[in-house]
Amino acid sequence: MNIKIDKHLDTPTITAALFDLDGTLLDREEQIPSEIIEKIKYISKYIPTTIASGRIFSSVKDYSTILDLHSPQISDNGAIIFDPKKNDKIIFSKSINREISEIIFNLLDSNSFNYFASAKSVEMTHDSKFKTIDDVNIITCFYDDVIKYVSEDKFNFKNKISLVQSTGSSDEKYLSFMPKDVNKGLAIDFYCKYLNLEKSKIFAIGDGLNDLEMLNGVGISVAMGNSNPDLFKVSKFITKNFSDNGTIEALDWIIRGLK
Repeated sequence: MNIKIDKHLDTPTITAALFDLDGTLLDREEQIPSEIIEKIKYISKYIPTTIASGRIFSSVKDYSTILDLHSPQISDNGAIIFDPKKNDKIIFSKSINREISEIIFNLLDSNSFNYFASAKSVEMTHDSKFKTIDDVNIITCFYDDVIKYVSEDKFNFKNKISLVQSTGSSDEKYLSFMPKDVNKGLAIDFYCKYLNLEKSKIFAIGDGLNDLEMLNGVGISVAMGNSNPDLFKVSKFITKNFSDNGTIEALDWIIRGLK
């Protein structure tokens, strides 16, 4: 059973805090409310504070700048970790096989599907004139556009990649093509070694299926009230929905433990 976070719940020792973006920090306009910004800035003065998102490098970089974060940041569903203290140097990267990247791009382009992709910080979309099939970390498109093709597996590459579902801030459904067995949980393994942290003392919060491995891998896991039901099975704690200030409730819980 999940433990509900409220003002009476004692805060465990937290040595780092990781936050999903969509459904957790972002409102439906994809903005971070000012109260959340100020609370995260406060937390980041005391412990490493990190975005862990399915969004690509450039997007996570923009939001981490808004939050004035200086710890390593996790983007591309865990396929990239970059370090703001080293001029945003990529310190961890996993990529899709180049032949498979080419097949996926051809599938999406031939059907005029919208998508966004990242290759070691190089952003690509369906409208991009320049595209590379080298070092592609993630290709994300609308779930309903591609699920038919993926289910049919015409190209027989499903056993060579990971398919990750996620949900946007307006509840839109995405499907990401990822390097095999790469996820936020794998990224956290590297993150902990890099910062010499124990996973048992790491706080992580999220709401989507792409947060499963992250929440399952840390000691202080929090599911948003608006989470996919599968997250409640792997999370120790639960907070309210984003719209009911669940994120703020969780942030206040962290802050009480820092004082």
